[in-house]
Amino acid sequence: MSQPGAKYLFIGVGGMGMAPLSGWLAQSGETVLGYDDNLQEPVRRFLESSGVQVKDFVFPETVAQCGTVVYSSAVAAQHPLIQAAKAAGVTCLRRGELLAQIAASKRFVAIAGSHGKTTTTGMVAHLLKRHGVSANYILGGLFSDGSLPPSVYSDSPWLIAEVDESDGTIEGFRPESSVLLNIDWDHADRYTEASHSEAAFFGLLTRTQSKVFLPMELKQSSLQLAEGVTVSTYGEGADYAVGLRDDGRLELGAAFQEQVIEAPAVGRFNQTNGAAALAVCAQWIECLDPEALSSFPGIDRRQSVLFQDASSLVVEDYAHHPTEIRALIECLRSLQPEHQLTVVFQAHRYSRTKQFKEAFAQVLAGADRVCLLPVYSAHEAVVEGGRTEDLQAAFSSQVETIRMDLAGVSALRDLVAGDAQRTVAFVGAGDLEHFAELYASMCAEAFDPKAAWFRFVADQVSPDCRLSESEPLANKTTLRVGGSAYLYAEPANLSDLRALIRAADLFDLPVFYLGRGSNLLVPDEGFPGLVIRFHAKDWRQVEVLDDSRIWVAAGARLKEICGQAAKAGLSGFEFLEGIPGSVGGALRMNAGAMGSWMFDVVERVQYLDADGRYQDLPKEAFHFGYRKVEEISRGVALGAILRSACVEDEDSIRNRMVDYSNSRKASQPRDPSAGCIFKNPEGNFAGKLIDEHGVKGMQVGAAEVSGVHGNFIVNRGGATAADVIELVRQVRRVIFEKSGYTLEPEVLLMGKAWEDVLNESVSTPELS
Repeated sequence: MSQPGAKYLFIGVGGMGMAPLSGWLAQSGETVLGYDDNLQEPVRRFLESSGVQVKDFVFPETVAQCGTVVYSSAVAAQHPLIQAAKAAGVTCLRRGELLAQIAASKRFVAIAGSHGKTTTTGMVAHLLKRHGVSANYILGGLFSDGSLPPSVYSDSPWLIAEVDESDGTIEGFRPESSVLLNIDWDHADRYTEASHSEAAFFGLLTRTQSKVFLPMELKQSSLQLAEGVTVSTYGEGADYAVGLRDDGRLELGAAFQEQVIEAPAVGRFNQTNGAAALAVCAQWIECLDPEALSSFPGIDRRQSVLFQDASSLVVEDYAHHPTEIRALIECLRSLQPEHQLTVVFQAHRYSRTKQFKEAFAQVLAGADRVCLLPVYSAHEAVVEGGRTEDLQAAFSSQVETIRMDLAGVSALRDLVAGDAQRTVAFVGAGDLEHFAELYASMCAEAFDPKAAWFRFVADQVSPDCRLSESEPLANKTTLRVGGSAYLYAEPANLSDLRALIRAADLFDLPVFYLGRGSNLLVPDEGFPGLVIRFHAKDWRQVEVLDDSRIWVAAGARLKEICGQAAKAGLSGFEFLEGIPGSVGGALRMNAGAMGSWMFDVVERVQYLDADGRYQDLPKEAFHFGYRKVEEISRGVALGAILRSACVEDEDSIRNRMVDYSNSRKASQPRDPSAGCIFKNPEGNFAGKLIDEHGVKGMQVGAAEVSGVHGNFIVNRGGATAADVIELVRQVRRVIFEKSGYTLEPEVLLMGKAWEDVLNESVSTPELS
């Protein structure tokens, strides 16, 4: 969680601009920490293989220990970690600013343009690799087949990287050579007019020191370049001539030896990108073999074919600008002209949607049907006129448009139904790729939801994430009763957890989060969804932060917290010693004992809220009370920072722990139980009422009201959940009849509501 002496901390390290750059730095020998609250597993694998130390939790208190903080432009400048770094005097750089600093020390080849940067940079990297030429490169994406990493460090003085114009950092680059692919107006949040974005691109060319590569349509005699800078064109009829033949192959000429080669992928843009990549590589490679381009595997999410059979084609593409989408639709129409074409479109950013909604509607009208997903905000606030309903209103009445949610199997069934030959394209730069993968799996003739779920999840979680089906749950609870989970998982880290939650949403599965199972009753029929248990090592961390605070992860045992705190001389946690639970459950229910409550010692809580957003909030932000915390009960707790009442010597703390432990042993049963079974009614105590009215010792099957403490139901061996539920029902009846009090169960009933299971309506009478 903390790493003294780390030179770089990357905030938002999972982004496709950030991950390759941080990986390159780590490969170069720098100490690099990476933090992202929504990291995906393929990216995590690359980061860790590069030497980046990936952290699921980084707190403002530890940021000052790093030398430089690097952050994605998608991360708001008001982010607590950035604010803490600036307050501590730590250097803070945007991703493009750091890349510009690195590029200044290299012979830098910049790949720029509104689209195609990642594909072109990837083509250059691929060609250099195939020819055995060593060079540094930094992409903004993953190779589709994983054949190359997205960045490579080399002792070579050359560096090839894409330069992003979206946040203005393009102005900090002075390349040796520049490749400009196109200048379509984009990023309306920064460039309010097309001329402004063009000026940013042409400014890069004026700062270029040696050579500029331009497509034929962008060659301008009026372009003012530095003295001695040469200009070469690429593409059809250019200095480096590459044309697209009717058979889909590429025809080379002019500066290239005349020949015909196989194209690496379909699409007009890849003709342009390939021409640019070949032109650049011709400067390095004396005997360039252009045919090597044909084996280029492509970049992930660029015209990725997810499923294909005799009647169906399913593709997913990152296109998020009208020009890109038009090219994609033309390509798909040419590939399968007899197919019905459905485009499932997710607009990227509200500002871009507002800017291009008419253009989007015009190009998407080239499909037979358009399904509109919610706009992917990319952390941008809602912009009036840029919502999905505004985009839908821009379509003519002749175009069939359907609004869809990213809701999973239920939302996709209509797309799968029907006998027509079809092409379905999932298009956009948001988070629709998982939606697309699910649809592709549903196109198989025999769709088995469970098998599809395992296939879907397998590539998205770490090898250490445990997955199973029909997993017995009784042995994972302290009461030792109940059935099995339909699906079961033990995530190894936060990335795994997010992937599992995402998969459950897509497959319409209910989710239950399990800790030590100490306040839980599992029905005999089990749970019909996904049970996620916080049992892996990373979820059981306990770390002392300073002389008053301790950080604890969701799966940490409360008893372990007490031991670590005592060792550090932090008092105030002793009451947790005998509660047989874990942090996540204690936070969710505000667990208490010996007159103290969990939120008495909470300073901040890290959790995923009801919408799946990561939150790190002070305890004042929560509505907590007796056995419930509203916000956490609708989401899932990940961990918490706890504050000690005071510093004290270890012996005194441990003596209190022993006293509390002895008190519990004397007053609570040792047989398997779920802890207190009933909440204390207002003005009284459940255990006292049970004791006074002779309910101790009542039995149903092997479930028994404890003779030691009346508010415990114990398992004498072989009890079933049905036994416990019936015993709860009988105890409630007796207590109500004899005292007028209605006892409400405190123990959670997995997947069910107690009022439904008990099936009785009991109203509390007025007491005299």
